[in-house]
Amino acid sequence: MRLFTREQAQALDQISMNEMGIQGFTLMGNAGQQVAKKAMSLLMEIHDPSILIICGQGNNGGDGFAAGVELYQENYNVRLHSIPDPETIGEDSGHFFNKCESLEIPITFGIEVPDIRTPDLIIDGIFGTGFIGELRAPIIPWVHWIRRSDSIVLSIDIPSGLDCNSGRAIPEGVKAHSTVTFGSQKVGMSFRQGPDYSGEITLGEIGFPPLNKIDLPGLEWDLFTESIAQDILKKPRIDTHKHASGKVLVIAGSKGMTGAAVLSTFGALRSGAGLTMTTSPSSLNEIYERSIIEGMTLGLDDHGHGYLSAEHFNSIMEKMAWADAVVLGPGLGREKETQQLIKKLVQTIQKPLVLDADGLFPFSGNIGELNQRRSPLVITPHLGELANLSGIEKENIVSDFPNVMEKFMADFNHVALVKQVPCCTFFDNRAIVNSSGNPGLATGGTGDVLSGMIASLIAQGITPFDAASLGTFIHGKTSDQLVIEKGYRGQIASDLIEKIPGVIAQYENA
Repeated sequence: MRLFTREQAQALDQISMNEMGIQGFTLMGNAGQQVAKKAMSLLMEIHDPSILIICGQGNNGGDGFAAGVELYQENYNVRLHSIPDPETIGEDSGHFFNKCESLEIPITFGIEVPDIRTPDLIIDGIFGTGFIGELRAPIIPWVHWIRRSDSIVLSIDIPSGLDCNSGRAIPEGVKAHSTVTFGSQKVGMSFRQGPDYSGEITLGEIGFPPLNKIDLPGLEWDLFTESIAQDILKKPRIDTHKHASGKVLVIAGSKGMTGAAVLSTFGALRSGAGLTMTTSPSSLNEIYERSIIEGMTLGLDDHGHGYLSAEHFNSIMEKMAWADAVVLGPGLGREKETQQLIKKLVQTIQKPLVLDADGLFPFSGNIGELNQRRSPLVITPHLGELANLSGIEKENIVSDFPNVMEKFMADFNHVALVKQVPCCTFFDNRAIVNSSGNPGLATGGTGDVLSGMIASLIAQGITPFDAASLGTFIHGKTSDQLVIEKGYRGQIASDLIEKIPGVIAQYENA
């Protein structure tokens, strides 16, 4: 499912009108029809329902006027409130405003909330995709009134007060039961508070040109769906064997963080890897041997230090011919000698590489070093790690995520899986928004499991971009199933391990 940023939604409007010759009032009239259609479906169980449409400045308000015409002509008890004065209403909006007046639909004006009976349905046409920042003070009473009402709330295109790009909703923002959106769902409706504020989302067809016939600015955003999982995840061949099912080398763990190596290894095994080999400081190897009974370990003499260092480089590289994919980073620690090893391995390993956690630290502020790799690479930063890599403040990343990632990917030529809410996978001009997962994943070790899963899928022959987006989806789906048993707060990373195969089975047998 295609998603739009604010800039893409606005560009689609302009291209449709200026290049395709589609009249603005035609699009607005079609939008009004779609809003009215949804409104009627929401009111089917209510006898003689009352409707209030609140219209702001701009096209969203015009869509509200157009919906008012449609609903009035269907004999609904409808009234309108226009926040802008009549003389400030735009040309296309004015076309439908004049229709409303000619039909003698009751209309009130101004920033003051009139003393009216609470309607059964409120249609929110105050702000559209252009909303950024904070509500203007005069608008706040209106939004407060909507939130205090017990009315059904239907938003036009996007709920007023929800940022189209970041998915951040201001506290006073409209919390809709349902939203009719146009062209495509907006990225912010999938981010952060977006799903909660948008409610049920309906895509309304209003006559935009086919997306394959136009070029929109920015990254091409899509929502990962179950059908995509089914397309990627094929049932294994009947003549496969463990050496053909993917071999994953896991370079992870150190004293105090052995669990990271174990979780990453089992993430790989439970996702279908035929064989795994996990590097281990020799002083910790007994822990690894007891924990990873289905996988191999590679003990490396660490002189009792409990971490890997540059002296282990040659021993690790000797195993590269064996591996189909490599995980590097989880729980390795930030000892100077370990960081030197990481940098040297990234520069030298020619197998597909998943770089996670401590593996990202040596490249803080120097993403160019990672671009020197010619072999496939997947990085998996959370927002703090992305801030370190990019040199952009975390707050600025969150507030303008689509545009920040567009600029980041212009300078980065590998796959980036960004662990935000929700996770997003990027490569070249493509951006995939994950559609699974929940707050239960906000616990230590879940990222280690994910890194192993991604490496396993790559080792099985899936492209790094597809492996990262599919692995993230399965990872989230597994947690979604765990919510039933463990709730959100009771989940831990090892809970995922046993559940992964059952989730995969749903899609490989489809």
